[in-house]
Amino acid sequence: MACTPWFCVGMGWLPISLGIMISATFVISYSISVGLQHVPAEFPYISDTGTYHPESCIFGQLLNISAALAFMTIYVRYKQVEEYNREASTQVIKVNKVSLVLGGLACLGMSMVANFQEKSILFMHLVGAFMCFALGVTYTFIQTWLSFQLRECSDMWGNIHTCRIRMTLCITSLLGLIFTSIFAGLANMKWTGTDPTKWSPDEGGFAEHIVSTVSEWVLAISFLLFFFTYIREFQKVTIEAHLRLYTEDLEPINQVIH
Repeated sequence: MACTPWFCVGMGWLPISLGIMISATFVISYSISVGLQHVPAEFPYISDTGTYHPESCIFGQLLNISAALAFMTIYVRYKQVEEYNREASTQVIKVNKVSLVLGGLACLGMSMVANFQEKSILFMHLVGAFMCFALGVTYTFIQTWLSFQLRECSDMWGNIHTCRIRMTLCITSLLGLIFTSIFAGLANMKWTGTDPTKWSPDEGGFAEHIVSTVSEWVLAISFLLFFFTYIREFQKVTIEAHLRLYTEDLEPINQVIH
């Protein structure tokens, strides 16, 4: 039997692909925007690196792909929990469904951030950012709670260290969200400049601005690492598509094609 690379086992490739795509989005858009002097190199907001052309096109395209991969990951996780816990408590089943909805809305928010740049339609951009980050943080807490609950039922749900790592990442992302929001507000109250993407130390509120931007990067990286914790559990899962044929009268044919 041929040896299968560890990253190709089961659905483990999915969160890996998500991590690679998000990392590529950040690195490429940051490199281009800094190289063209569209934003300063010292911790710009993630969205600032995708505001101007040509990096905005790359940022939007890659972030849309990342949003699709993120939803696929969230859906596979939902089906995994559902399939292995058909006899679980009603509470676990309901919470799992809630996590799917919140995760899906967070992915929609990510896509909105990609498609509505802050220089174009700021309100929609901020709405998307709120959905992505706030609902995303809520999703990670729900999944962490599920991890602790399911581990009590079966050892297949990983060890206690994975649960604790997820909890640490949840708390880190929550703190990142809080610090980003609070210090962004404080910075804007002191700011006296004309272009928020090129915030300089002499325009007021620079220290608060840096705290806010660093917190946003910490928040984004925490999300990324959280999805990486799915890799081992996803390696125990495969998904197949089933095709059912129908007659001219739309009556189902019993045969199911795999």
